Amino acid sequence: MLAPLLFVFLSQVLLSSAKLPKPVKLCKNDDSFNDCVIKQSHDVIQASINGIPKYGIPAFDPLHIDKIEQFEGGSKSITMNLTMEDINVYGLGQAELVHAEHNTPEKYLKLTFHFPHCKFISKYDLVGKFLVIPVTGKGKATMTLDDVTTDFIYHYKLIDKNGSKYVTSVPPVHFTTEPKNASINFENLFNGNKALGDAANKMMTENWREFKRQMGKGFEEAIGGMANIMLDRIVGHTPYSELFLK
Repeated sequence: MLAPLLFVFLSQVLLSSAKLPKPVKLCKNDDSFNDCVIKQSHDVIQASINGIPKYGIPAFDPLHIDKIEQFEGGSKSITMNLTMEDINVYGLGQAELVHAEHNTPEKYLKLTFHFPHCKFISKYDLVGKFLVIPVTGKGKATMTLDDVTTDFIYHYKLIDKNGSKYVTSVPPVHFTTEPKNASINFENLFNGNKALGDAANKMMTENWREFKRQMGKGFEEAIGGMANIMLDRIVGHTPYSELFLK
């Protein structure tokens, strides 16, 4: 997904291991962790959908992102400078957690989500070429992703604070998205030339996998970075020894 959006959920899931809102219960850090977290993830997501101000967690359906920039591309056929601002992401409240894994020796948490649909609506500024065809425009952008799977891996280390061990994130950020289908629509391409704009949008939609491959990295890095920040805010309130049921 050009974005994989999702991001704040990851934090929500950790709510299942921190001393946070009801109906959350602690999970054991053993073979039952995956099932325990998945079983209560729906309730956690719905309870958190409007945000958790105490932990600095914003509302996430829609999720607001100020700005994402992606410059150039990774191939000669696609070289686009794309700036998206005032971004709203819809559909995150439909998330289903399908896998959760805490690897204690390697110090990482892996979360996999499935989303039926995700939609990005934003302002955009685009100049470059797509499959060798020049593309330029400025206006409103709508990108829709269907049947999306996202993977987020939170790498961490333990630090000393107030006499206890706490979790904090460490690079690299790993956030990927894999939709089964996507549509792309940039309004006002070519200074409002509808025929050229429709043709360009059709071409990008028909080749959405290539669009994602070349232009999705900026989205994934931005959202993965946000996910790390959200998780740091949550686990920063609770000593590591209290994150899991004994």
